[in-house]
Formats: sequence, structure tokens, C-alpha cells
Amino acid sequence: MRRPLLTLALALSSATPAACAKNKPDTTSPKVTHVPGTPHTDEVLTAWRNAGLAPEGFSPMPPPPDTAVYCEHGTVRGVDTTICEYDSDQALTRGVQQVRDGWVRIDAHTGVILRAKRTTMAAVDRERREPSGKTINEMAKVFGKL
Repeated sequence: MRRPLLTLALALSSATPAACAKNKPDTTSPKVTHVPGTPHTDEVLTAWRNAGLAPEGFSPMPPPPDTAVYCEHGTVRGVDTTICEYDSDQALTRGVQQVRDGWVRIDAHTGVILRAKRTTMAAVDRERREPSGKTINEMAKVFGKL
């Protein structure tokens, strides 16, 4: 099913005159809007990499309504992790509550949500790969220093 859609999309894009593209704004790549005055997601990922934690597959995700401005989701040693930046304490409080409510629904085994200024790190071991919580503990220590 995806292959015909991809072929159609490629055909349509090659049929569009180049002159039209000059007059229209580029809407294909989303603009990254980080929140000033709080650790940015890329700073968190860099700190984890520098600590040898090897975050993988992080990519932007749409934040829940009325909460974060920007979020990224991926894994760190198999631990499901989301980093979000908020522009107000009220939005952060709503975001934290939504994360906790979600963990109750999925019966999360080991999880933590931490705050550094107006950035949160939410990590949960959904697959129960690491019952000791060692990775989450290491992530939390590095995150706490930001």
C-alpha cells in the first residue's frame, strides 16, 4: 500500500514546476521551537551521549494539547524516554499529570518523570527489560546536572 502512494507522491512532486516552489514557504520541514531559559532536548541528548548512555531513535513528536511546546521521543538502553520543553509552570504541571495518568493506564513497571527548569525527562521501562532501574538512575543523574 505504501509503495503506490510513494510512487504517486514522487510523480506529483516531479511534475510541479520549480518556479512555484520559489513563491511558497517551505512547509515540509517543521520548525524546531525550543523554549528559552530551559535545557533543550538536544542538550539533554548530548549530555546523555557524553555520559555513555547512547540515546537512540529520538525524533520530534507532537506534544499533547495545552502542555509542552516541543517534545522528542526515543530510547536509552531500551528504556522508553520522552523529553519535553514547556513555556509555563502550569503547562508543565498538566504535562506531568498526563504522563502519570498514562503510566497508570499501561501499568508501568519502572518509571520516572523529572524536571530541570521547564524541561522534563520521562523514562519508563515498559518492556521490563531492566528491573533494577540502573539506566533510569544514570539518566536522572545526568539530567539533574543540566
